[in-house]
Amino acid sequence: MLFLLKTAILLKVSMGKTVIFATVENDSEANTMSDNLFPFSKKERLTGEIRVKRLFTEGNSFLVYPLKVVFLPDEPRSIPLQALFSVPKRRFKRANKRNLLKRRMREAFRLHKSRLNNVLCDNKQTINVAFTYVANEPLAYPVIERKMIEALDALQKKSV
Repeated sequence: MLFLLKTAILLKVSMGKTVIFATVENDSEANTMSDNLFPFSKKERLTGEIRVKRLFTEGNSFLVYPLKVVFLPDEPRSIPLQALFSVPKRRFKRANKRNLLKRRMREAFRLHKSRLNNVLCDNKQTINVAFTYVANEPLAYPVIERKMIEALDALQKKSV
């Protein structure tokens, strides 16, 4: 568990001891520090009508509720994994709910994509992925994160 204080981020160890993890000036620097460790750059986002259309027409899919995952191996490039996130307007009419769910999915992906990235780099593969939120109600971030980890593990097994 991480605890944020005014000038330090502390890591609580299960033995009850507290260890200084990193020193920061203010709370906003703590957020940028984790962003630098696990980036999700613009190059890692799947864009382009032709590539997206090809992904949904030719790609394979599976379901890890509440996420539907569509993936398609692609020609080799410098970025091994490109992702797209969507929340249907049919299920969530309000844009703020759709944006909230997309932010949660992106954050979970950003923190855990290295599981899949390492395998793809080792095998010199590239893959395009789309994550679609299919539940009818918004779920909490810990649930989405757990399901994203399951989806990335399943994707790792199916793509190799």
